[in-house]
Amino acid sequence: MKTVYYNTEHPKRVKWLTILLPTLAILAFVLYLIFAQNDDWTSTLLNLAIYTSIFSFFFYDIKLSTITIDEEEDTLTDSRLKQYPLKLSKLKTAMYKENKKGKFRSLFLHDTGVGFMDLKITKENADKIVAQILKNNPAVEVQHANYI
Repeated sequence: MKTVYYNTEHPKRVKWLTILLPTLAILAFVLYLIFAQNDDWTSTLLNLAIYTSIFSFFFYDIKLSTITIDEEEDTLTDSRLKQYPLKLSKLKTAMYKENKKGKFRSLFLHDTGVGFMDLKITKENADKIVAQILKNNPAVEVQHANYI
């Protein structure tokens, strides 16, 4: 049975935003080229187009990443690292990375060898993933690490 965890509650809405933001950036750049003057608003428009396109790339990368747990194949796969899945049966630790104030940052998984995965996901999805991992492999140690 495959279980997919999205890093957002509304993946379709995020997908449309990632299409819309670069489109708006290109439109702003075209408008800048049409009305190319040395005015302040045109340079502001160009900067807005550049920042929007950069932001949309990171927005897509973080929000549309998925974690897939396949219990039949005994694997955990991140959509950004599909060619390097982790075996659920070989996992040794699941570490919640938090800052000094206790705010959740990421979930770090490490197996018995050199395999590891640092998952940038929400706290709720991290709890669900750890629960599913513990159901398949109760020997996994759950740890909390506080970083700056």
